[in-house]
Amino acid sequence: MAQTYLLTTPDGEEVHVESSQAGETITTAGGKTVEVPTLSELKKLPLVEKEEAPVRRTWSVGQSILFVVGLLLFLGCSVSSVMLYQITPLQSLDEAREVPIELIEGDVEQWSMQDTLSFWAFATSGQALNDMRGNATGDRYVLDVYESRQTFLMLSVVGVVLGLVFMGSAFAFSGKSRS
Repeated sequence: MAQTYLLTTPDGEEVHVESSQAGETITTAGGKTVEVPTLSELKKLPLVEKEEAPVRRTWSVGQSILFVVGLLLFLGCSVSSVMLYQITPLQSLDEAREVPIELIEGDVEQWSMQDTLSFWAFATSGQALNDMRGNATGDRYVLDVYESRQTFLMLSVVGVVLGLVFMGSAFAFSGKSRS
């Protein structure tokens, strides 16, 4: 491998010359003709440091697949997290559980005879059981929906984190180096 030296011409122009060019006549970038010194004189000139090309890494197919899967998982779960949070904020389930379902209002022991008879007439009618069952079923349905939405919201957040981990690992694994 030939070494490169820094030759300064009489008019101050700096030229890079290799040891294989010793004793030859060359033309500089400025258009001047210059004779390169002999090898023994050339070795007295300062050496030019060769710049090393940065090492570039290529992506393997596995890295590309890992990155794309991570990106899709991240984007999909991010969108679903936002959508589910807009539909069901995190406090919704707690609020739904705190809402008491009261079929009887007030203290039963302080009811008047008329209130007791009115309630008895309601409770013994055929429609009362269906009315009470309908309210309980509706409230149970609301609680089930909130619970399932919160479960999906938590799974979406886990998906966002997994997507970030997949994308990060695609960068962490080294590909083939190329210079």
